[in-house]
Amino acid sequence: MRLRFAGVVLVSGVIVASGALRAAPVRGPGDCPRDSKLIGQVSVFGDEFEPSWWNLIFNGMIAGGLLTDTAQRDYLNGVYGTSFATLADVRDVNLQDVSDAFDKNGNGFVCAYDLRGTRAYNTDPYFSFTWFGVSDDKVRK
Repeated sequence: MRLRFAGVVLVSGVIVASGALRAAPVRGPGDCPRDSKLIGQVSVFGDEFEPSWWNLIFNGMIAGGLLTDTAQRDYLNGVYGTSFATLADVRDVNLQDVSDAFDKNGNGFVCAYDLRGTRAYNTDPYFSFTWFGVSDDKVRK
């Protein structure tokens, strides 16, 4: 079985979730395609304490040795070419990007995949900690 990835994005993507977006009713999670690299289905807008996109990125930065908010903010600003003043701001932009690009069914969930091997085009020293494959989940009928 061949799996098509909708894309590869930084785990610590930034999403600006408005109150209106979070207050909107959310359909239940769907299904992720079976794949040996599947990490699982994650919430797009969750925090670092729940199965969420931000949890993957946040814990990847910790595992890579980026232990302070300042180090994490500076790393993400470098990845995005931005100059946000806070980690929360750059996180919110990343999460919104993930939502806009990959949560096509609008239920607030995506499927996350491990990226194995090396990528010659990417020189990010934290690549193996903070980059993941992502696709939309399929809503159950």
